[in-house]
Amino acid sequence: MAKFLCLCGHAIRTSGEIPHPYQWNVLSDVDFDHHSGTVDADELYQQATLMYRCPQSDHLWIYWRGLDHPPSLYSPGDDQTRV
Repeated sequence: MAKFLCLCGHAIRTSGEIPHPYQWNVLSDVDFDHHSGTVDADELYQQATLMYRCPQSDHLWIYWRGLDHPPSLYSPGDDQTRV
């Protein structure tokens, strides 16, 4: 099972359950707008950017350039409020 370590020390698994509880598939509004009428879910899935959200710290690991490149890390602010 593939996994990586978040900055907070939590191990994030990249395989396992489907749907995956920590994986997000991100698609820009512009890219989504290119699809009109019937939408093919598999096609949208392939075009989406892969992101993992740490359930412990809310760090976001986004693979903007695909899985062959390191992800960009986005950290939550100190003043984060949960709604």
